[in-house]
Amino acid sequence: MNRGLYIGATSLLTNQRRLDVLANNLANINTAGYKRDISLAESFPEKLLSKMSKTPELNNIPRGNEIQFEEVQGDIYRARTLDGYFVLETPLGKSYVKEIEFVIDEEGYLKTSYKNLEDENKTDYENYVINNNGDRLQGAEDLLNTLQESLYYPPPYVIGTMSAGVRFQKLFIDFTSGHIMDTGGKLDLAIKGDGFFKVQGQDGEILYTRNGSFAITDGYLSDLDGRRVLGQNGEIFLNGGEVDILANGEIRLDGQLVDVLDVVDIDNKEFLRKRGDNLFYVVENGAIEELPFQGEVLQGYLESSNMNPLSGMVEMVNLLREFEANQKVVRMQDEMLERAANEIGRV
Repeated sequence: MNRGLYIGATSLLTNQRRLDVLANNLANINTAGYKRDISLAESFPEKLLSKMSKTPELNNIPRGNEIQFEEVQGDIYRARTLDGYFVLETPLGKSYVKEIEFVIDEEGYLKTSYKNLEDENKTDYENYVINNNGDRLQGAEDLLNTLQESLYYPPPYVIGTMSAGVRFQKLFIDFTSGHIMDTGGKLDLAIKGDGFFKVQGQDGEILYTRNGSFAITDGYLSDLDGRRVLGQNGEIFLNGGEVDILANGEIRLDGQLVDVLDVVDIDNKEFLRKRGDNLFYVVENGAIEELPFQGEVLQGYLESSNMNPLSGMVEMVNLLREFEANQKVVRMQDEMLERAANEIGRV
């Protein structure tokens, strides 16, 4: 297969996915409490490139090699090698690289990472650093020697590495707060600070939301689709009267305390997934930790979407330009194949 054609095609597919995500963000600019999605893309594994005429393969014999090793910041480490390759375990196979940045995860494994918007290092769905036997490297002591012993030295006919393009890896949810809008509605609530309202879905499933646009359905406080909003004592029954909601979440009906909104913060937000209707659910086998709510509940306000329309339009223009550039690459590769088949074939 023509590698240039394949790389151009993967770039087109990735940019199409990124454009779909951006279009969805822009469509929800006016959705209360909406949290924008961020696209994460990565290259395919770096594969070894060898000569067509191979000499007999040699064993992976360690050679003299000085690894450049440094602690970049915090718990992030960087290593480079001139002779040999670091090996990464990826979902698509082994990747051979000359330079790596990694952290030590909670289980002690050396693993690549990314930073979320809170500037925290996250390792979910990231790649492990492995040795020549395919074992994952573990341990924080003597990292330099551990990396040196894990280097892969290819046989002489290997001339380098190559990549097959890029792919869409996953979506990352931006949980930063939007602006607070004054609506004056008695049942419009906004959360000032970190936290989520809890609502009850089908079969008693607990769902989380930042959209505080509520109503009274069959006497119960609910969202606009009829799902019951939860208090610390369960469903909240409001049988007429004047409703007042205080900053600490207390709900008073004609001055009498009815319940307290069950508003919680979540420490492991990476385990939250979008359900639709501006709701979040906990991914299967996800171990979230609910923390006490430290912010305020504002009655008569709603939180706006955290999607900035201006930056979104700039990103859309850039994506379209990248898309057009990749189209030209695919067209150029196609013309080269056509010329090879028609003109060179006649010679």
